[in-house]
Amino acid sequence: MNVLILSGQFGMGHQMAAKAIGEEIKKQDKDAKVMELDLLTYFYPCASRYIFKLFNMLVERCYGIYNMVYKFSGKIKVDIKPTGITAYKKLQRLMDEYEPDLIVCTLPLCAKSIASYIEKTGCHIPLVTCITDISIHPEWITAQTEAYLVPTQEVKANLVQRGTEPDNVFVTGIPVRQQFLKAKENKSDMVRKVLIMGGGLGIIPNLDELIDMLHHAPGVSAAIITGKNRKAYEEWHGRYEDIEVLGYTEHISAYVKAADLVITKAGGITLFELIHCEVPLFVIHPFLEQEVNNAKYAEEHGIARVIWDKSADFTNVLKEFLSDSRQWRQMKGNMHKVKQEIIECSVEEALQTVKERMIA
Repeated sequence: MNVLILSGQFGMGHQMAAKAIGEEIKKQDKDAKVMELDLLTYFYPCASRYIFKLFNMLVERCYGIYNMVYKFSGKIKVDIKPTGITAYKKLQRLMDEYEPDLIVCTLPLCAKSIASYIEKTGCHIPLVTCITDISIHPEWITAQTEAYLVPTQEVKANLVQRGTEPDNVFVTGIPVRQQFLKAKENKSDMVRKVLIMGGGLGIIPNLDELIDMLHHAPGVSAAIITGKNRKAYEEWHGRYEDIEVLGYTEHISAYVKAADLVITKAGGITLFELIHCEVPLFVIHPFLEQEVNNAKYAEEHGIARVIWDKSADFTNVLKEFLSDSRQWRQMKGNMHKVKQEIIECSVEEALQTVKERMIA
């Protein structure tokens, strides 16, 4: 079976979900041919790098505008996808080159583009859309999608309310890579291990205060993953012997599993990586709309401590949490409960059902 998985570099979450799905398919079927592709780069190999840079700048420096556009686009019908004869020809070339039996999209732009192609050509390639947001947005929905992989029961209910057949929606959680699904390490109760992550872009709020507090906290060890934020890496690497500083790493799961607490942005993929590893999170001043929704979800389920008030002294809250064993154990227990309750079926089971429907 040939499977084409489409995503894009708008943050790292969409691509990480694509990798996770690819790993799951290869685990199921060693003979499957899986191709993961950045669709925007395929369409616009030269211009795409500037589009991604503009997006990163918008997220980092002008997130108020980003949030406004995101909210506004959720209230009206907006079809954001490459259009025109050139885009159609490139999609046709893509289909001819890879001859996919199944297409999986982890980015709305990709799902919209493939849905448009299916509508125009009448081809019968099954389209699976993997929603990587906890809050549903109309941009994810297309009439041509045959199955949705969704993160929560709430998202499923929302899709069904909007007219999607319940049997076509699979609550899998946001797919995570195999490294996060393997057994976790045994942790020592003697030292609290704290991991700080800023997501793929390495945006870590209040890093100076965090590092100073952790450096002086007794019984605490810390590691920081700066991602693609080279400036933060160069500033802090080697400054303190008791704080490990890393750049981008493919082995992030080892650090997550060793941690007692992760201080991070509330990205969708990150949230579900932590749920699978049963590690609580601490979120400081979430600002992107999707991450605000993710943080609310995590807080409501008792698996995160979120600092909403920008004037609050979050270092005191963090100190209290790290020294409060009862609160920490309770949150760990909530993590285990959430992991057991929110996932209706595995990605493997969902894709197997789609494959069986293809054969029927």
